Amino acid sequence: MNSWLKKSLALYSTNGLNFLLNILIIPILVHSIGFQGYGFYSVYIILSSTLLFLDSALSKSAVNAIYSCKKDRRAQFVSACRAGYIAVGIVLLLTTHLIASGVSFLFPLRADQVNIAYWIGVAAIVEYVLALPGQYFQMLNILQAQHFIYAKYQLCIQLSRFITVAVVAGTTQQVEWILAAVVLRKLPDYLILWLFWRKQISERRAPVEWNLVASLYCYAAPIIAVALLQVLATEFISIYISHTYGAETLGKYRSIYDVLNKIWFIATLYPVLVYPKICEWLADDCKKAWLKNNISHINLASALIYSALTVAGLVLYPILSQWQPILKDTTPFLAGLLAGICMSGHVRLGYEFLQAQKKASTALLINVFSLSIGIITLFASDTRTMKEIGWAWLTSQLAAVILVDIRNAKLLSSPLRKPVIGLLPWLGVCAGVVATTSIDGMKGAGISLLLFAVFMCCFAYLAMRLRNPRQEKCSS
Repeated sequence: MNSWLKKSLALYSTNGLNFLLNILIIPILVHSIGFQGYGFYSVYIILSSTLLFLDSALSKSAVNAIYSCKKDRRAQFVSACRAGYIAVGIVLLLTTHLIASGVSFLFPLRADQVNIAYWIGVAAIVEYVLALPGQYFQMLNILQAQHFIYAKYQLCIQLSRFITVAVVAGTTQQVEWILAAVVLRKLPDYLILWLFWRKQISERRAPVEWNLVASLYCYAAPIIAVALLQVLATEFISIYISHTYGAETLGKYRSIYDVLNKIWFIATLYPVLVYPKICEWLADDCKKAWLKNNISHINLASALIYSALTVAGLVLYPILSQWQPILKDTTPFLAGLLAGICMSGHVRLGYEFLQAQKKASTALLINVFSLSIGIITLFASDTRTMKEIGWAWLTSQLAAVILVDIRNAKLLSSPLRKPVIGLLPWLGVCAGVVATTSIDGMKGAGISLLLFAVFMCCFAYLAMRLRNPRQEKCSS
């Protein structure tokens, strides 16, 4: 079996187990601390996942720089990246009060007259700083293509997190104790890190060149901005709910969102697997030519997969809502939320292509436009019945899909008609969302089932066409 395929299977197997653990923890938390408590905990999830993008940006900056430079400069870039991680930790600790105050402003949530949102911000910052050695270790694994070690370390860390949260939630039933346990568990996690790091291939030491550190930050800055805006483009609805409906409704929304959000487990490894591969292919004229000819097929395959996931969820929803009454409370927004999450997963692949081509500023502008569309939709259709939540998700992410696919095709000099064809599955998704929200019961699900069959047939046909892709060979 191809080595890259083996590594991909190992990573996605681990990610699949992490996916199950993250699904299992949601009902445990809801049962232990209620929807209001989960609303508080969701603020911590939002902030901690946002901070992880700082690491992703530094990692991408280092990978791109190393692929672009000579081999004898590798040690200097690794040293620069290490210095960059240390600088990030210092800056975050110095700005903890400012960040925590911003969190309490965005999420005006209180418990027993305590500004719990502020302390959630403090906890997330401290946990991220404590996790920086582990993040640096993961970056080294990406550079050295040690994907099996990366996968095993991720699994151990996620198991540690799951056991800690589950035990503390079941025994204390207090969100404050859960947050404290999540932060403090990082200390024993250093033992796991040491067990893995002692077997790590040592990188050659080199003095820190601060001009390289500056160049890494210059390249990482637009990636960080894109990541922050991407989070805001999906999380501004959580902010809206916390202001409009309060912590309990936020907990109900986030419990459903966090389950559906696990669809992204396909996309979470794009920076680890796909991004370095794109950088490698763009540096080779032959592979770049193949990528140019097949970018439309890649986008279409991704669109078909995520579209099929969307309509499958729309088919299953009427059945699942009979078993889980809480799902009936999400009827006004669930269809649009599911479609938007799947579209966002597809957009992440497009952003990897843009960032590999050093067009992070383009991704930044697309995020701004997507966010604007979502905010306009949210307040233009403000009915206070939660329907506006679903439509805001749908319109904002559909705008991002259209712009990202067309821009990538243009950058790789692909004909415009090809990305337009790749957008057709999303029109089917929109039809499924409208049918589900307009037609009650199994009739709407029947339309989604028909769409699902169409998507799967199209995907099978596309797979047959790409079964034996041939790369163009360079003339010697």
